[in-house]
Amino acid sequence: MWRKALQYGIKTGSRQWRVTGIVYFLQFCLALTIGMQVYEVLQASIGSSLEVNKLMSGYDHTVITDFLKVHGASVSPLIGQMRWILLVWLLFSVFINGGLLYCADNPEEAKASVFWKTGAWLFFPYLKIALLFLAFAALLVAAFFLPLAAAFQPAIQHFPSEVYFVWICFLSIFLVFLGLAKLFIMSVLSRFHYLRKRDSVFKSVLYAFKQFRRNWKRYLGVMLVFGVMQLFLLGVYMFIEAFTGMRSPLLILFVFLIQQAFAFVRVLVRQMMYTSLAHLSRETT
Repeated sequence: MWRKALQYGIKTGSRQWRVTGIVYFLQFCLALTIGMQVYEVLQASIGSSLEVNKLMSGYDHTVITDFLKVHGASVSPLIGQMRWILLVWLLFSVFINGGLLYCADNPEEAKASVFWKTGAWLFFPYLKIALLFLAFAALLVAAFFLPLAAAFQPAIQHFPSEVYFVWICFLSIFLVFLGLAKLFIMSVLSRFHYLRKRDSVFKSVLYAFKQFRRNWKRYLGVMLVFGVMQLFLLGVYMFIEAFTGMRSPLLILFVFLIQQAFAFVRVLVRQMMYTSLAHLSRETT
């Protein structure tokens, strides 16, 4: 069943490229606004520094450490603004996901006007769901990594080698990612249920937990396929970037255009995943 949902999602989601184009454009404008702010601050404070040229040649821990020591006062205000940037991004993502999820669940209505209208209509209930699952994710991360941090020093002294503790950390990271994937799927199912039944947020979340528990293999199968697709796209882009080296203005422009093409395709893949999950949730209801 999950394979049919996957095929349906790829076929139907790919047809919604106009809606995903709107999302890509909104993301690009937001990223450009933030990028211009960062550029202006850095240009005013360290634009003439020779350390910038060293940073462009690749990752160098020593150069970055020296850079932060010399220009830390210029960088720290930007770091302090991250909490506001994250807040704006959270509100922004709730809006666009409202429009995308509605179009994924009602592909025959997928068009720009519907995207804007449903994004605004679903904003506040979806914001409640997003904050609730964000709290679940924070609890999950804390449950794994706070004990690890507390046990770090005793573990180093107890084990004959630090390799054991490293493997424990890798296992914990894997389990955390698996838990976050489950929470993401349940958050999507909660929003679909709210969209279809107009139940309360609590009932929608409770229903999503029950539905996921009954069909978790199918949902994780769909999630795995689209996760691999996203990683493949990221790998291809990183290969192109490393291969070209961005050694000239023309190559920089070329890589920028490739980067934007990949950004658009990644949004389209996300919509395919939403459409697959919408189809699968209807089939397993």
